[in-house]
Amino acid sequence: MKKNLAAMIVFLLISPSLIMASDYKTFQEDIMEPYGFYKKSLGLTSKKKNQEKAIVVVEKFIHSWEVLAQKYANDIPDLLKQTNEFTKKIKRPVNVGNEALEMLKAGKVKKAHEHLEEVRYSLWRMRVDAGIVSLNDKVNDFHEAMEVVLNGMEADNSAESLQHLGKRYGDWLAIQWAKIKSSDYSGIDKDGFALAVANGHKTIAELRKSLDKGDASGSKKAGGNVKKSYKGIFFLPECS
Repeated sequence: MKKNLAAMIVFLLISPSLIMASDYKTFQEDIMEPYGFYKKSLGLTSKKKNQEKAIVVVEKFIHSWEVLAQKYANDIPDLLKQTNEFTKKIKRPVNVGNEALEMLKAGKVKKAHEHLEEVRYSLWRMRVDAGIVSLNDKVNDFHEAMEVVLNGMEADNSAESLQHLGKRYGDWLAIQWAKIKSSDYSGIDKDGFALAVANGHKTIAELRKSLDKGDASGSKKAGGNVKKSYKGIFFLPECS
């Protein structure tokens, strides 16, 4: 009996990660602040004029994520227990932030923005592998579709190219937004979510109409409005 008890104590001491598991809901609550700073970092680094502001916010992101990583490195949320190398992955955003910070200080704002994107994709991959369906990942899916369309418009705004974009990707864009709309949003800012969803539905319809016409000016204006609608969802506190 004493041998079994001793063996159990040794097991508990050397294998904390095997027995500890936080509640995923608590993890979601804890990640809201650092992910909020992360989203602000992405927003600020999208424009070079925000370099100094971005430096301040990225530093806050790094600090707050360090706290999060320290808490969960050996206390893996229950729904993420099967994540391969979770501890390494939950710490990685700190390194990404520090690397982006150096780029910002060197004036490489666009490069810093692109580098920060790694955090979004890493968390996305972790949730997908765990079978977790989240609003954040639906927003990420929409972002991918939106970027394909907007980048295509920027690369070639001829009537023929715009019409091809509308025909090829219009349905994809609308479907990804419909997935966001179908989310059971329980945040305190439900009205903000509903308004952003309605605006998105309207602006996507306007963009598709302009693309079908091959209207470069109308497509550019509508594309900007679609991006605003996307940001209206992305920057909600609960989208984390």
